[in-house]
Amino acid sequence: MQQVRVVIRTILAMLVLAVVFPAISAADPDGESHAGFPPWQDAGNAGQLEEAFGHGWFPDKNKWYAERYERIILRGVRRTSDIFQVNDVMTTLFGPAWANIWLEGENFLECSPPQGRDFSYALCYYSGPEDPTGQSADNPALPCTLSPSGKLANCKCYKLSTDQVPPKVPYFVDIHAILNKDIYLKTVEACGEDGSKCAPTTSIEAPVCSSINSNQLIPGADLVSVFSPVKKLDYFAGSTPCKSLYAGCMTAPCYDTGEKDANGKPLVDCSCPIFEGPFEIGQGADQGGGNQLQCELGGRNVWSAAHNPKSNNPITPQPPAGACFPDAPPDSGCPLYPAGSGSVDPNGAVCRTVCEAYSGDPAAGGVQVGYTCDSALCTALGLGQDLPWSVTMAERFGIMGQACNGVQNLDGLELITQVEKLAGCSCCASQICGCSEANISAQTNSEIIRLNAEQRAVGINPQCDINGTLCGGP
Repeated sequence: MQQVRVVIRTILAMLVLAVVFPAISAADPDGESHAGFPPWQDAGNAGQLEEAFGHGWFPDKNKWYAERYERIILRGVRRTSDIFQVNDVMTTLFGPAWANIWLEGENFLECSPPQGRDFSYALCYYSGPEDPTGQSADNPALPCTLSPSGKLANCKCYKLSTDQVPPKVPYFVDIHAILNKDIYLKTVEACGEDGSKCAPTTSIEAPVCSSINSNQLIPGADLVSVFSPVKKLDYFAGSTPCKSLYAGCMTAPCYDTGEKDANGKPLVDCSCPIFEGPFEIGQGADQGGGNQLQCELGGRNVWSAAHNPKSNNPITPQPPAGACFPDAPPDSGCPLYPAGSGSVDPNGAVCRTVCEAYSGDPAAGGVQVGYTCDSALCTALGLGQDLPWSVTMAERFGIMGQACNGVQNLDGLELITQVEKLAGCSCCASQICGCSEANISAQTNSEIIRLNAEQRAVGINPQCDINGTLCGGP
């Protein structure tokens, strides 16, 4: 039934497009000879659009564009038409999957990275211009440039791995922007058209999450682009409305190149489909010092962006009413201990297992990484801090990487995350469960003391200074 409704909506949307683009007729099915442009085109971007659409094709023509985009991203990959097709469904009345449309917070499906192994995903939300943007002084340049054919954008994006961002921190996927048609239809069937039948609204994991976690979403890709809030404090809050050509990078295929930014953090190249219309840049227009973001980037550069027709807001995945996301940045992230501590029995079987996980086999050097990660991860993400701050991206992620390296292999990590969800707090399971500090090794205590000192040195208040926990010892 869900799939039938999707098909009906697609037919209706195509009728709308036939009215919006009357010059694209049945006699010209691919639009190859059409030289006009959509009615919302601004005169200022005519040159860029002429270059991108030199042969008169439009990304809005779903099936035509999906076939060509698929042909490009599968170049060099064994033909997989029987198991993979770019999603040509009109996922909303406002555009196809590559328009990256979101209508409400529930559209963002919460995905938990796999545990027990390394895993990576890309973040392209801040890509576009040749020069760095944002408020962190060490943000790298993340350009998005049209390919020679103009049929997609090659975007430089962050590579986030579970050895630097622990799998306790979720990532998010817009249900309307899933580029694999089969996985999109399966996800709609399981989660509903708006995503409200899956996490975070319920405990059901969306099919798209398992497809991404097993790297089966896009054939030939090393990883795919999703949304993560972990970089939000490095950019100015808010959004900037625009109307032009943009890259819709959600679930686009990405490839490792070995490139790193000036801080030694990995970057990847993503092949993003493009769309023309209204969109929002995921950061405020005012960049400080009199600098303003520009909708038109000039040359072949385009923004990686998304669009919310209802409110023109930046991407804001929302937890269910009255809930929060553990181990996520402020606004939607759960607070630090002791929030909701009475909701979990510290003497119960769950907490006994949690404490065993924390005190279990230490990582290399005799450090119990569950404790060290909790001592620095959430404060480095901004929880419990006086914001805005001047802490740089390199400082935050450097501390997180030291504190949490190896936590993805910690037995019991999933149960630790569940306790945090029940208690509604972040980096707090050992405190909630009353895990005895006598079980913390001397090496772990020394490392916590060092991490706390390093946090203070760059302007981060550690949990020890906020709630008197995870202070370390001799």
